[in-house]
Amino acid sequence: MTAPPALPPGPTQHPALQLLRYSFTPLAFLEDCARRYGETFSFHLAGFPQMVMLTRPDDIRELFRGSPAVLHAGEGNRVLTALVGETSVLVLDDEPHARQRRALLPPLKGERMRQFFEAMQAEALATAQAWAGAGPVRADRAMQRVTLRVILRAVLGVDGGPAFDALETSIGRLLDVTRNPLALIMYTLFPPARFDGSRLLSFYRRRRVVDDALYHVIGTQRAQPAAARPPGLLSDLLELTYDDGLAMTDREIRDAVITILAAGHETTALSLAWALERVLAHPAVLTHIEAELDTVCGSGLPGPEHLDRLVYLDACIRESLRARTILALVVRVLKDHFTVGGFTYPPGVVLCAAIHLLHQRPDLYPEPQAFRPERFLERRFAPHEWDPFGGGNRACLGQAFALYEMKVVLATLFKTLALARPPGAVSRPVRRGIAIGPSDGCVVVATRK
Repeated sequence: MTAPPALPPGPTQHPALQLLRYSFTPLAFLEDCARRYGETFSFHLAGFPQMVMLTRPDDIRELFRGSPAVLHAGEGNRVLTALVGETSVLVLDDEPHARQRRALLPPLKGERMRQFFEAMQAEALATAQAWAGAGPVRADRAMQRVTLRVILRAVLGVDGGPAFDALETSIGRLLDVTRNPLALIMYTLFPPARFDGSRLLSFYRRRRVVDDALYHVIGTQRAQPAAARPPGLLSDLLELTYDDGLAMTDREIRDAVITILAAGHETTALSLAWALERVLAHPAVLTHIEAELDTVCGSGLPGPEHLDRLVYLDACIRESLRARTILALVVRVLKDHFTVGGFTYPPGVVLCAAIHLLHQRPDLYPEPQAFRPERFLERRFAPHEWDPFGGGNRACLGQAFALYEMKVVLATLFKTLALARPPGAVSRPVRRGIAIGPSDGCVVVATRK
């Protein structure tokens, strides 16, 4: 028998127990391992390969610079396949991944992205109206509605109507299931390869409802002349041809749309909730934001021409993304030997950029527990030092869109509302599927200014 490869030290508990710890207290589990075993450590979750955590910036830089042929992120994201599908950019590697990435990137950045300013602000204003005088409300649920409606408009090119409403309802119900803290355990117990057609498990039932609604929209728009289709990502994908001249299939379009809807909705919503939680816990920071908004925007609402000048708000968003990590780590499955940090790892090992632990390094972020937006005014952090969106050839496609949307929504809320946290409110980081969200949803109270 071949001995298992020597890896950095790590917990010796049974993999099932490690999976339970990581499922229920992911950040505490990672922090405990780092204290016990050092900057680089390994662990083994039941149902998953051996995983090695990299926390040194230089090591993470080497990981992000490594050959995509050797470092497969898509294979490491297979847990997402049940939701996003086999042809999603999130679960592909090599040329298929590069091909899908080229197709999806243009609509999510630049001028196309800025076309959604009005939609983003309109949803933020609707939220402000609902919150004002309503007593304590959960910010995460409101932000989920805002980001889902915005990304649906970006995808479908329409606001409202039967198709829009059907997708909003069905996708919301599907994503409710994926927020379960037991998501990793459920994936291990009920793998898609065996349960994909299940009518008993609510996830698969709800996914079929989403697919039916989405395929109906795809079919309807495909039957229309290109000039008659509403402008949006779906219209772009229907027009797209690959380098070999082939068009995207309905299945490829479905997977691309679900990927953008899921990834561009949930993580941004949680990031917005955490940003409110961090800012409202620091009155001096809130005062600084409000003063900047008054100086830049005057007495009116923020406009697209103001956003580049809201530098302190931008720093607050980046500091919140550092202090309250949405994704604790990103993964790469080794297809060949790979050397990093003076250690050569064999094929099959999963190397991880431990984002949460990286963002808590005191040598990189002095007093890491303190919320100091000034960090991002004093220096520019490299992608291997601040990477809430991952890095390398797998950096999040929606990074620019998410940062833009966060700035629009927060600027609008802080300009129109006097926001505060109820006395004694506490938001602990808890697992929401693969993401980390606030335990209380970030409860806030608001009055109109």
